[in-house]
Amino acid sequence: MVSYWEQKSFLYHRHLIICGAGFTGLSAAVYYKREHPASSVLVLEKDAICGGASTQNAGFACFGSVSELLADLTHSDEKKVFDLVEKRYRGLLNLRSLLGDDAIGYEPLHGFELFRQGDQLYEHCLDQMGYLNDKLESITGERVYKPADEKISEFGFDNVVHLIENTAEGQVDTGKMYKSLLKLARATGVEILNGISVTGFEEGGHVKVFTDRGSITADKFLIANNGFASTILEGSRTTPARAQALVTAPIEGLKVKGSFHILEGFYYFRNIDDRILLGGGRHLDFEAETTTDRQLNMKIQDDLDRVLREIILPGQQYEVAQRWTGIMGMGNEKQVIAEQLSGRVFCAIRLSGMGLALSTLLGKEIVEMMH
Repeated sequence: MVSYWEQKSFLYHRHLIICGAGFTGLSAAVYYKREHPASSVLVLEKDAICGGASTQNAGFACFGSVSELLADLTHSDEKKVFDLVEKRYRGLLNLRSLLGDDAIGYEPLHGFELFRQGDQLYEHCLDQMGYLNDKLESITGERVYKPADEKISEFGFDNVVHLIENTAEGQVDTGKMYKSLLKLARATGVEILNGISVTGFEEGGHVKVFTDRGSITADKFLIANNGFASTILEGSRTTPARAQALVTAPIEGLKVKGSFHILEGFYYFRNIDDRILLGGGRHLDFEAETTTDRQLNMKIQDDLDRVLREIILPGQQYEVAQRWTGIMGMGNEKQVIAEQLSGRVFCAIRLSGMGLALSTLLGKEIVEMMH
């Protein structure tokens, strides 16, 4: 039940209600308030911080490794793949412009893809590198991929025989970025209510948004809860994809610097605060990881331990300090869904693990659709 005070002070009619206080939802709220300063914008978030992948990711700029892009080209046509690469690149520029490099802890430390002994994928990547560089040069103005085997010993890896460097890749401090976006949203006049779950909606002369604390009406409604979209939007074309991650305790003299990928990006790691943050392994158990359940998958966590022990920190002493999961939104192809679903209802979902790169640009673009 809802009290009179709650109805009067919190659950009243708004110009725009947004479901999801992740990167996309908050970005859309900021851009909407900038376009319509006198409007009332309410963001509803079911968790205390945010419940999807925005604060559970690895903080990669997500520009893309060679093997990842080549894999994408086997599942989608060339134009779609490179249009998405351009969106990722423009999205990162938009993010840095919106919040500033200091506010997101941005570091242009480049990306590196690792290849082990006998990995035939390397020869394929090397063979296609010129083609990818030609395509990416028209987007970024530079040839971003190059062999970097000389850095293997510098990083201290074992069982690694080849590296490909990506000069366009960077990394951010996800926590700083989220706090900065929250601060900007609130300073712009956006209202955020945490701990309220959206359970559905109904459209008529306005949109009635149903929650576990009662209903709220709005002129417009934006669904921006990505991996959880199917819980309120039938036929969302988005399925949840759980991601496993861990971080070590601080390691003295840690050599690793940059953003690192293995096997089409299914494994990824970096140095953060002299710790190794490692995630991935979803390909080992796709079925189990298609879920919104936040439980650890020990089959995958054990494999992450193996990668840490055998490849990243061979012969070094370390301890794992934390393990966690995040929920992404995936689909049958790696393409974002940004649509007007009806007269008053919009969605910005299915970021396919690239939310850090795409979210602020997506928030801007969905607001442009609302005119």
